[in-house]
Amino acid sequence: MEKWQDKALLEIKKKMRIVDGRNISAEDYPEKRDCYPQLYKYITEHNPDYNGKICALYGLRRTGKTVMMNQCISELPPEEKEKSVYILCKETCDMLEMEQVLDELYEKGKSLFFIDEVTLIEDLQVYGNVFSDYYRTMGAKIVIAGTDSFGIYMAKTDILYDRTILIHTSQIPYAEFKRICKKDLDSYIEYGGTLTNTTYKNNQNANEYLNTAIVENILHGLEGREEKRKHATVLTELYDRNELVSVIQKMINRFSYEITMKAINRSYKSAPLYATYQTDKSKYQGKLKIMFINDATKSALGIKNNDEMQTVVTQEDLEMIKKYLRFLDLYITIPTFQSLKRGGGRDLEILQQPGMIYAHATELLHQLEQDNVWNKTCEIEDKTIFMQRADQFVKGILLENIILSETYKCYQEIDCKRFYVSQLSVGPVDDLPGAEADLIIVDMEKKESYLFEIKHSDQVVDKQTRHLRNEDFINYINENFAPVKKCCVIYNGQPTKIDSIDYLNAEDFLMTVHEIELSKNMDLEKLFQTKELRQERKKEKKNSFHLSR
Repeated sequence: MEKWQDKALLEIKKKMRIVDGRNISAEDYPEKRDCYPQLYKYITEHNPDYNGKICALYGLRRTGKTVMMNQCISELPPEEKEKSVYILCKETCDMLEMEQVLDELYEKGKSLFFIDEVTLIEDLQVYGNVFSDYYRTMGAKIVIAGTDSFGIYMAKTDILYDRTILIHTSQIPYAEFKRICKKDLDSYIEYGGTLTNTTYKNNQNANEYLNTAIVENILHGLEGREEKRKHATVLTELYDRNELVSVIQKMINRFSYEITMKAINRSYKSAPLYATYQTDKSKYQGKLKIMFINDATKSALGIKNNDEMQTVVTQEDLEMIKKYLRFLDLYITIPTFQSLKRGGGRDLEILQQPGMIYAHATELLHQLEQDNVWNKTCEIEDKTIFMQRADQFVKGILLENIILSETYKCYQEIDCKRFYVSQLSVGPVDDLPGAEADLIIVDMEKKESYLFEIKHSDQVVDKQTRHLRNEDFINYINENFAPVKKCCVIYNGQPTKIDSIDYLNAEDFLMTVHEIELSKNMDLEKLFQTKELRQERKKEKKNSFHLSR
């Protein structure tokens, strides 16, 4: 009987790669994610808050989950490292099979389990509580991670409810990307979203990541539900995978198409292409094959029209997809008001994968560039310069999104009731000439407003500050938000000050915002004290390091 059981267990183990913690080293990965201390504390500290809970690394592919596991194991004290084991699920298995492996390892003295690709356990969302309710009561600690992080999230909302400490890895702020990948801000815009420099650079790679890391992630998570009919029937029963890809592509293309059109409009407003998107198109009717360009672009991006899809996509379906993208930390909405006193406004929608939008925008520009009629009749003397300028404008709009979203999340984390972070645009409806702030921060406790223009440029140009010097606009903000204390331009050049306008370097600003979020410092003046804040953080980290030893 025992021989039969040993043989069965051996077959189960073939579905996994099991590595003793004493044989794991992470020397090739010296840099750590900012969320790493949460993992290390869970494993090493005896905290009542951890009782009955497992730890789940929750994020998309290429965001450092496996590396964090290896780093944690390799840094454990020798006596703890001896208790640790790394288990990689290579093939589909069930919870009963995983239990048999864990039981044998536990009998051999292992109690720190790091289980990777855990969503290959088919019934995780049904019996996942075995990890918390059985092994945790025996004194074991369990860390799980998986490519299909959405499945982990679904388990967390159901069978593992209140039994899981979630560590989010999907969102990688620029400061972390720079520190870990040693890349600059333009690289973050082009590749942004993962800890690699090869994911998005072209549309083929963007599509491949979308299909495997996002769409498959959502579908696998939903299909693992016992009652999947309750969870977006249109996604689980009617869509084939290609159609879900197409719908999400449409959402991404909506962002990238709008951004690219803005970029082209700004790049050369006297060109006929600009006029075709204005109200009077008759002058250029027939000159540009706009429909041809649109069709070619949709084809290149794999986008289907509604009449080409077997499933009718309703607004409710789109809202459901947005919801799932939020779960994956890919998408945020930022409330914006025309007045904090009177309200009124709309939510800004930002897809937090700049590289994916950049790949789509680049594809759209490429399609426009390849259109022979457009090339011959747009009356653009130097098309190469035109395309370079359009590319720079695309990066400029993405830079606005990056700075806005990171600043918003920072002050939401610090005190969401005290700080208002958004954009502001006014016009004739407000009885004002058109004016805007790419970023507005209001400290409602101190009654102070800070205004920012964001430019993807290293040049100081007087035109950059026209809104910041608009007295009517400033008075409007004083009246409807809070008195304006400071106006700034965030750009790619060196920090300087011209008259009353501060010029801040974009990379420094993003690094500072990240340090402020980590330190939870509420003083908005810290935004303008980059070097001082960084020195403070270095001292804190140094002291923390010595204390931990």
